[in-house]
Amino acid sequence: MSRGKIRIVVLLLAFLLGTACSERQDDAGTLSLGLTDAASSDYQAVYVTIKEVQVHMGEDGGGPWEVVASPNKTYNLLELVNGMIEHLGVSDLKAGTYTQMRLIVGDEAEEETNILGENHPYANYLIDSADRYLQLKVPSGVQSGIKLVRSFEIMEGLTTELVLDFDVDKSVVKAGNSGNWLLKPTIKVIDALENATVSGAVVGNSAELLAGVKISAQVYDPDTGQVDVDTSTLSDEAGEYLMHLAPGAYTIVAYLDGYSPVCTELAVADGGDYQASFALTPTVMNDITCNVILSQSLQGRIATIRFIRTSPCRETKLVELKALNVSESGAYSVSLPAGTYRVIAADGTTTLPVQNIAAGGSVTLDFTAN
Repeated sequence: MSRGKIRIVVLLLAFLLGTACSERQDDAGTLSLGLTDAASSDYQAVYVTIKEVQVHMGEDGGGPWEVVASPNKTYNLLELVNGMIEHLGVSDLKAGTYTQMRLIVGDEAEEETNILGENHPYANYLIDSADRYLQLKVPSGVQSGIKLVRSFEIMEGLTTELVLDFDVDKSVVKAGNSGNWLLKPTIKVIDALENATVSGAVVGNSAELLAGVKISAQVYDPDTGQVDVDTSTLSDEAGEYLMHLAPGAYTIVAYLDGYSPVCTELAVADGGDYQASFALTPTVMNDITCNVILSQSLQGRIATIRFIRTSPCRETKLVELKALNVSESGAYSVSLPAGTYRVIAADGTTTLPVQNIAAGGSVTLDFTAN
């Protein structure tokens, strides 16, 4: 769906709701909410049930929260890629500055079928490549709501369009060899009207169209050496992709297992439309094995392991190729193209020293040593 079509649908819904509200305040504006996903190629489907979305006007989170959307619907996040935005709701709000938003994850699935034609077995779950249903357990701290600290303005008589960008790769956590999976939602709030779009196609070395290629927009800070993955998506069956970006300078990285990563550097401006297409070349893959040791006294803490390498665009920059979230000790293997990687591991409190490991090697990540 193009950005123009998305805006028309959202604005039409806002208009219909606004005309239906005979008691609308004179100093009110409209908030329109959508949902999209930064894609993952690791699963067939990831279902999350969203009960409602609330907003708050105060600075400290005290006082009342106002419900602005109550979809109570089970979404397959992997269908919301390539610029697809699912409408969550439209609400009239008092004009002013809102400082926080809160998303409530539901515990009962809606009565619909999934991609396998069966009823939802859980409110929150994933379907792996073997058609297995794996329940995503919601930690107790998340059940009361995911707080999104992002201020936005509601202006009298105008519509503010915000999109909740759900990052599946960062939100789904494998709990070691226990068979448990956790849902720790990572969500970014973006302004639909200020974003630029980047689109293009991906082919192999014989010009064949490639589906399932992960396209990510990354930012490298040379002062700190940090790499931030702003957002990502997957190419569709036609090898095409589309994603929304805030104005700024990015390294756009295209990667698929079995191929060498490629990239281009791109600066985007407010509301612009940009093109970036890629051709991938097959390469040899090897596993890096991570032996993770987590403290038993810190149950519920999640460690993120990132695999960083020199940018294919420029040797003075770095890009992230993969990342893994774990919540239990154990051995985890990650398949990567041949080369040397910086393995960066952190659990929210402790960041381990960076280790340089060649694909095919192993590394010990001991969070109890500090």
